[in-house]
Amino acid sequence: MAKPTVLFVTNQELGQATVVLSVAYEFLIRQSYNVHIASSRQLEPEVSKLNAQAARATQLQSSSTTANFHTLPGRTMFEAAMNRGNSSSSSSGSWFNAHNIGLFGARQAYTMLCGVMVPWTGDEYIAVYHRCIEIIKKVQPRIVVIEPLCAQAIDACRTLRCKYAILSPNTVKDHVVQPMLGNLWKFPVLCSGYSFPLPWRHILPNAFLAICAGLTFANSRVFKAIDERRHAEGITGPYPVMASLAKNPTPLLIASRPEIDFPCFVPDSIISCGPILRPCAPINEECPELAEWLLRGPTVLVNLGSNVCFDRDQTRKFAHGLRMLLDARPDIQVLWKLKPDRKVEAALWIAEAVEGIFDEVFAGRVRIEEWLPVEPICILESGQICCMVHHGGANSYNEAIRAGVPQIVLPVWFDTYDFAARVEYLGVGVWGSKMSAPAINGPELGKALLCVLHSNESSTIRDQAKTIAAEIGFSEGRVVACEKLLELIER
Repeated sequence: MAKPTVLFVTNQELGQATVVLSVAYEFLIRQSYNVHIASSRQLEPEVSKLNAQAARATQLQSSSTTANFHTLPGRTMFEAAMNRGNSSSSSSGSWFNAHNIGLFGARQAYTMLCGVMVPWTGDEYIAVYHRCIEIIKKVQPRIVVIEPLCAQAIDACRTLRCKYAILSPNTVKDHVVQPMLGNLWKFPVLCSGYSFPLPWRHILPNAFLAICAGLTFANSRVFKAIDERRHAEGITGPYPVMASLAKNPTPLLIASRPEIDFPCFVPDSIISCGPILRPCAPINEECPELAEWLLRGPTVLVNLGSNVCFDRDQTRKFAHGLRMLLDARPDIQVLWKLKPDRKVEAALWIAEAVEGIFDEVFAGRVRIEEWLPVEPICILESGQICCMVHHGGANSYNEAIRAGVPQIVLPVWFDTYDFAARVEYLGVGVWGSKMSAPAINGPELGKALLCVLHSNESSTIRDQAKTIAAEIGFSEGRVVACEKLLELIER
């Protein structure tokens, strides 16, 4: 008897795809389902890596531990957004100038966000929609698991009336309209940069921005153009947006838990899985050379995600902040993932930009890599990381939370400001660019590093990070998600 099938559909950007790859791994090692993954061709190498991991874990090299890959046509979400002119890199010359925060900055960001969330032309959208229908009809899955920004797949499932669930790296606040108009007065609105709990002075501006966001999305020419094309194709119903009312019956699995989030209302349709992270072996198995280097001393890990690139100016300012820490803590070393923005200029400027810490770079105390050789969680779980500096991406936040490592957040756009607020609300770190965001300010970053690693607050932050890691327990979010999906399949 043929094994049943589960189909995952995702955009290729790792910020969205990581949760899909992680849960697909759990299905593979159970060997009871045929696993299929549909995405842009750029994700295929990651699926090959996933298959190799599953084969090693099961000590089998067969179809039972191999995910079948299906290519979705057209540009990736990131490429399409770049070509719309929504990228800060294309418009302002810096990844650290995507949009300002506060009342006026957030209002301007909402128009940009429409083009980021729906970056495709109508024809591109429909091409992916038809490809999803073709794949679903071909593989006949028991359930389709979709990341929330892959709206074409949601439309396809609705058209075919097949069982589907949403698998999201995001939080409850991003997906559920809160009771008693809580999104207006209780929680910081997207792109605002407001803290939580909301100070009294920010409640009215926050409510105003929440209304502006709703009106901007409702009246967006981008959304209207896609909707017209959808309806012309015979697709019924509204465009599948992330946020919905609490009564939405579609199962939604999120990579969060109440212990690591704002105190939101969680409807029954939402399954809180906790951090959903890629599997990894111990660091001494994954990369022995890096493991040996980490043993030299407590290490700060700098990882601003897969998309954020450094330019000359922001690199220099970041190095200034590191200089303050290196002088105060001679025992600390730094692993800095510095991805240069080559669309602005060739990356020959790096040596000049890090001149202030060049001796430490030359001595190997500051190690600069364009790409980390292993998953960040592998490094974080080495026991050698004393702080993680990141951009406020959901996966980065969850990795540090899972490892019990203090965090410094340098948010650069949209929902990354929410994670800066979460870090400070939970007491597990600080927002390292509150006065300068989205740009980096060297002295401000230096003060944040000293606060977390060389101040009277350091031990409190470190202990709180470990306490929260203990509270979420040892159950892996990818395992919880897999088991919940198996339950949904059997309903």
